[in-house]
Amino acid sequence: MNKNIIFAFVKKEFKQIIRDFSSILIAFILPLILLFLFGFGINFDTNTVKIGIVIEDSSIDSRDFIQSMLNTKYLDCIFVKNKTEASKLLSGGIIRGYAVIPVNFTAEYKKNKRINSPSSGANIQIITDGSEPNTAKFVSSYIQGAVQSYFEYQKYEKPSIKLSSNINPVQRVWYNPALKSSYFILPGSLAIIMTMTGTILTALVIAREWERGTMEAILTTEITKGEFLVSKYIAYFILGVLSILFCLFFIIFIFRVPFRGSYIMLFAVSSLFMLTSIGTGLFVSTVAKDQFIASQMAGTIGFMPSMMLSGLIYEIDSMPFLIKILSSVIPAKYYVSSISALFLSGTVFKTIFISCLYLFLFSAAAFFLNYIFTKERIE
Repeated sequence: MNKNIIFAFVKKEFKQIIRDFSSILIAFILPLILLFLFGFGINFDTNTVKIGIVIEDSSIDSRDFIQSMLNTKYLDCIFVKNKTEASKLLSGGIIRGYAVIPVNFTAEYKKNKRINSPSSGANIQIITDGSEPNTAKFVSSYIQGAVQSYFEYQKYEKPSIKLSSNINPVQRVWYNPALKSSYFILPGSLAIIMTMTGTILTALVIAREWERGTMEAILTTEITKGEFLVSKYIAYFILGVLSILFCLFFIIFIFRVPFRGSYIMLFAVSSLFMLTSIGTGLFVSTVAKDQFIASQMAGTIGFMPSMMLSGLIYEIDSMPFLIKILSSVIPAKYYVSSISALFLSGTVFKTIFISCLYLFLFSAAAFFLNYIFTKERIE
């Protein structure tokens, strides 16, 4: 390959990028918008749920127990007159569930039995809306947590009364002790953002050359297919890396997502993923030869598989077998696993090495296809 020709065409690409402000918008403004959408618009944390409390026993013991629910930061409690009114509020979506303190609560409690025991003791009833399974689980877990807190309080106040078993489980959360979904979503969203950015950026490149008539002029020069593709790759790879650095700055320093891995590994896996996205976009641009069609194809090929099959939103292990196989050919899957490991748990060499290997194969295959389908003459 002639280095002078490649350098000249890379210089031409950068001049086109500077003159065409849409490239800057796609490389920097679009990722910024998507980052804010993922950072503030998508959140799997249910910090507070609104529940109702139906009091059928207004004794001192029941009020102490109710106070344990009022003291937790995860429950926003309102008092409801009866079950009928609570059911109406639940069906109307005003509350996410309700707890019923039955009339025999005090009498059963004084037997020194455990609250909510499946066999005997003072029972409370928890009603949740099963139309939203995750929220229903949160409601049930938070109320049960309030029950456990009440146990601990009673053990401290009344050590002579045995209210719980001798086994006390102690939970410890690794990698994301704050249980913030943004710590996983924001790094993982880089896969979608970089897929969209890299694919859309390059999907318009060759199609634009054909539409503007500059491709005919390029074909009259001495440049080969390999030199033509390499010059495109170099120019948009540099722009893509700048876009990645721009996004990482916002994720680490603005959104305060902790980074525990190696920056070298981060650059390596991000570079390979960017090469894959660029190759996909160039292939779309080569096949389409029309900017509108190319942009639509790039959005469909880039966004939907990355969102649905990368493991960012939906757990891959829970997918049907055929969908799992399909997800294995989605480059974003390997990037999500690597970047999540780098941010949350550090440099997991095996995971990152396997991801880099697959991404290298994908990028090589994309370059090979681009080389085959790029035309050297006007038909």
